[in-house]
Amino acid sequence: MKKIIYILLLTITFSSCQKWLDIKPEGEVPEDEAVKNQEDLNRILNSSYDAAANHYSGRIQFFNELLGDNLEKPQSGFTVPIYQRTTNYFNSDVSSLYNDMYHVIFRLNFLLEKVKDGSIKVDDAFKVRASAEARFLRAMVHFDIVRLWAQPYGFTSNNTHPGIVIRDNLNTQSEARSSVADVYAFIIADLNAAIEDLPESNSVYATKDAAKALLAKVRFQSNDFTNTVILCNELLAKYPLDTTLNRFENALSSPEKIFAFVSTGVGDNRASTYINNYRVVNPTNPPPNRLSKSLYLEATADTADKRSKYYLIFNAGESSETYGITKFNFDYLSNPISYSSQLVLMRAEALLKSGGSTTQALADVNAIIERAYGNKNYNVPDGTNINDVLAMIRKQRRLEFPLEGVRTQDLKRIGALEDPTGSGFVTIRNSKWNCPGLALQFPVNENTSIFEFNPEGGCE
Repeated sequence: MKKIIYILLLTITFSSCQKWLDIKPEGEVPEDEAVKNQEDLNRILNSSYDAAANHYSGRIQFFNELLGDNLEKPQSGFTVPIYQRTTNYFNSDVSSLYNDMYHVIFRLNFLLEKVKDGSIKVDDAFKVRASAEARFLRAMVHFDIVRLWAQPYGFTSNNTHPGIVIRDNLNTQSEARSSVADVYAFIIADLNAAIEDLPESNSVYATKDAAKALLAKVRFQSNDFTNTVILCNELLAKYPLDTTLNRFENALSSPEKIFAFVSTGVGDNRASTYINNYRVVNPTNPPPNRLSKSLYLEATADTADKRSKYYLIFNAGESSETYGITKFNFDYLSNPISYSSQLVLMRAEALLKSGGSTTQALADVNAIIERAYGNKNYNVPDGTNINDVLAMIRKQRRLEFPLEGVRTQDLKRIGALEDPTGSGFVTIRNSKWNCPGLALQFPVNENTSIFEFNPEGGCE
């Protein structure tokens, strides 16, 4: 299988006009010999899950957090310009993530083409299921690329601003960026096709509900509140809230789980980047990546909130005072990707912003608060001003999903919705939500005459 992966992926360079089939590494097996039957195609599908899991291990989420206000400035390395919002096309960390994510897409496109063209005999059931799973994963990866490397949905009134390259075939030649509107339309089309053909139950792999949950996130990110509510209503009828405060501890057994990447041990750890970045090994020494003071203060403002127990302070009162979190203090963890808590708070906000049931919105946010405190004493009272309820919902989103890559995209989405002119009403770590530096710069291998790079200059 390693030979297959080398042939299909590691030789690809998106800046090159040379096709991957023209590259024949010495000692490797030709593609037509390596991929001969349905079993080989199934291995490629499994390897696509494996590769995607490696990047969703906290790595993609970390890049989101670096742009936002949940972390303090890294101590050193190529992540510093990400935090400073001054990335350029020579930043190796940014280039590596970008190319790695497109490598996953390439695997999926190879699978889709082989299943479709009939060059390899497969049974009908495999063809339908494998194609649907591939489109689910392809939509997931495109969604996170466009959110990191482009300005958000709503940055322009009709979303004609540059998005990313849509890769839906095996062509590896340079292409121009599609608009954000077209990228979102492509993602939604892939997810709708996946929903149509995915099974209701599918072991640890994608299901209909996994695709619906991802589609709900896409709709929510684009401030499409009506469709967000419809999808959340359907899913929340099946997946109740859990009582646990740290969903990583029981990611697979929780009634909240809709889709997760499964870890089997230290050598197969689907939350490895979370753990490596934030694990507190010694309570007297800060972890490699430290929390911002604003997150720490908001999360620990009320010690009656049981979530506050996960936070630590180091060198209190000194100039080197900093903060950590024990949420990832494990040798390995399975990685929850879609789960009920996300949907509850999405529905709550979507209801208020679309003129839906304030009663249900209040019930949703109170369910999260009541779980955090262990009683109803801190619930938002009936009759509370809608704007105050909305503020509480958004606060709970920060407290529920710290370091999971949610916060920055929330602020971008809110900025596009409520501060479309970028007046400064919505800011992200003291910068306007739509400043140039909040979109990562593309790698140098995209440097062609037809590709438009992001403007540089950081954020004021």
